[in-house]
Amino acid sequence: MAASGLLFLSIACDRNPNSTESKGSGAEAQTEAYKSKIELSHVGLSKGENYLGDQVFYVEGTLKNNGDKLVQRVELTFLFKDSLNQVVLRETRRAFDYKGSKGLEPQKSTNFQIGFERLPRDWNHTIPQAQISNVILK
Repeated sequence: MAASGLLFLSIACDRNPNSTESKGSGAEAQTEAYKSKIELSHVGLSKGENYLGDQVFYVEGTLKNNGDKLVQRVELTFLFKDSLNQVVLRETRRAFDYKGSKGLEPQKSTNFQIGFERLPRDWNHTIPQAQISNVILK
């Protein structure tokens, strides 16, 4: 009996028009629109080794917050291509993630460096295409 009451309460909360889901959709639209205010520049590629002696490729670059809000996290999607310009790997990684009340302030820039250890053999060893896939605002 108690389990069915909890189920009813759960369903009733989901149907509430003032629930966080309906409020969240506006925040999602705002976050989606804010992607265009993040500038990605100076993207480059370098190579190094990890502590085991394996090759690591690093994608490096700069992100600038051209908007008016504090940005907590930016995620980038990288498209690694082969010699026929076909995508052989699509991977999303965090470029930065501030903790607490900190973040990337408006009109400020930050550098990022993301390592990739296992890349497909058919990758053409050129700088991958990078796209801003997600922005989390403070």
